[in-house]
Amino acid sequence: MIKIRNFIKTHNYLFIIAFTLLFFVFTHISGIDSPYHQDEYKWVYYSHPELTPPGTVPHPPLTEFIYTKLGPIVGDSNFRLIPFFFGILNFFLLLYLAKTIFNKRTALWVIFLFTISFYSLLASLMVDVDGAIMPFFFLLMAIGYFKWKKTLEIGEKIEWRWIVFLTVGAIGGFLIKVSAVLPIIAIFLDFLIENKVFSNKKKILRYILYTGGGVLILVAILFLAKLVFPFFNLEYSMSYWKHFANSSSFLNRGWFQTFIQFFKAVLYTSPLLLVPMFFIDREIFKKTRPFFLFFFIGLFFYLFVFDFSIGALDRYFQFMVIPLCIISGAIFSQVFENQSGKIKKVHIISLILAVLLLFCVQFFPHFVPALHPKSEWLGRAFSLRWNFLYPFSGGSGPLGFYMSFLFMALSWILTVLLVFIVFFKSHFRNIALVLIFSIGFAYNLAFSEEYLFGKINGSAPKVLAGAVEFIKNNPDIKMVTVYNDNGGYDIQVIGKYRKRLYVDPKFGAEGKITTLNQYKEHYLEVNVPRIDPSSFYRKYFNSCEIIYQNTDKSISATVYDCQNAPLLTL
Repeated sequence: MIKIRNFIKTHNYLFIIAFTLLFFVFTHISGIDSPYHQDEYKWVYYSHPELTPPGTVPHPPLTEFIYTKLGPIVGDSNFRLIPFFFGILNFFLLLYLAKTIFNKRTALWVIFLFTISFYSLLASLMVDVDGAIMPFFFLLMAIGYFKWKKTLEIGEKIEWRWIVFLTVGAIGGFLIKVSAVLPIIAIFLDFLIENKVFSNKKKILRYILYTGGGVLILVAILFLAKLVFPFFNLEYSMSYWKHFANSSSFLNRGWFQTFIQFFKAVLYTSPLLLVPMFFIDREIFKKTRPFFLFFFIGLFFYLFVFDFSIGALDRYFQFMVIPLCIISGAIFSQVFENQSGKIKKVHIISLILAVLLLFCVQFFPHFVPALHPKSEWLGRAFSLRWNFLYPFSGGSGPLGFYMSFLFMALSWILTVLLVFIVFFKSHFRNIALVLIFSIGFAYNLAFSEEYLFGKINGSAPKVLAGAVEFIKNNPDIKMVTVYNDNGGYDIQVIGKYRKRLYVDPKFGAEGKITTLNQYKEHYLEVNVPRIDPSSFYRKYFNSCEIIYQNTDKSISATVYDCQNAPLLTL
């Protein structure tokens, strides 16, 4: 027994890594079989050249290459294994990078935050490239840069493998998506700041030339990529990129939709990763400056440079996960090291009880408003009637789940309040960060649980599975229109998919009414988000016969037979 205890003590670092990795794998494996949602299942079709011609992906060619080559290996039902595989690689790369910049203790904190963060979980399971594949190349580039910088600091001979890491990360990321130029800019800016280039006119001119050369190299890479990837259609990609640049004038953009998507990304990110940034000191900032630059350059790019209101902005904002895990991990590591042995048991017990009380707020009775019109739930938010459920879904997933707005609001208010307290009483800094960590941990735990299992507010995948089985085994059901495309891929697999139905007011009522009157057949509604009870959509479904319904708490799946529904009119 003594030998075992000594062995564990000696290998404590490795045991913590192993335990964290096991938790990472467990949480992700629990979501591997989640239904594909909207844009996610396009990647399955991209891997079938008989269904989707090669060169259809509107991004640089490495994106299509990865999914078309790995897709047939994992199988159509297991595409989440691809981002999950990259997520595991990111786990180890992040560990190595954090240890390079800081130390082992901080590296453990960084991968711990990466593991428990809901946004990280979502990113590593989303069938796309923004959440796991692009960060893989960013981490390669960052490792190369920091190792190369460290050799310069200590005056050692430069090891070319770090230049290779830097180059592969930069070019590989650029061949995944053009927005990979953002971390390249961030690291280049940090290099210029580090070497005091902006205070020397000769250096400025020299590096302007270097910048021009770098841009030409990246452009040449895109043009030459077709030699390695013959399927790459650069003209098609360029027309796709122009769509975001010319979709609208700056003032006439979909700013409200942009704000909503950014707000959702902030909620995903959680107080655990965002709030600690207010407690950063000069030493940590200097070491993490490239990640701050990447964070703010990315926000400026996605919010202002182009109009991404028509895209899946919540997916694009996943770039924030890696920088924030590193920054917040360094801050928490510093605080908990200083706080070691200073927290009494009675304080720990009080803290646990307080966080449990906050967590239990989710079990209060909650109202479920419709998503449209948005004025309803915005009105409840501004009038402090927060006991309602907020729907989370997106163009690239997840399928849909509900969270208590009251729980989220209280979590954010308490953590922000702690920041203000520290502003006036700086000696409270360390204990405030302990409280922020505790609240943030509970927050991410609640999000991950609802996304994976839906034990509090209901599980959309659970009710969908029963509805799909009913539709599959019912010979009278020939074709199905799917509300919000919730379960669209599953209905396509059984060969009964007609089309999807969106109820956003921007699509226009007249055309939608015409479509509903044209397709008087069967409809599937997994009600995340809810349909406005006063809308003509609800009026139409109320006139249909319910032939199947399965409910799990606040989420239900309903199959309607609308063959005898009366005609709708404006």
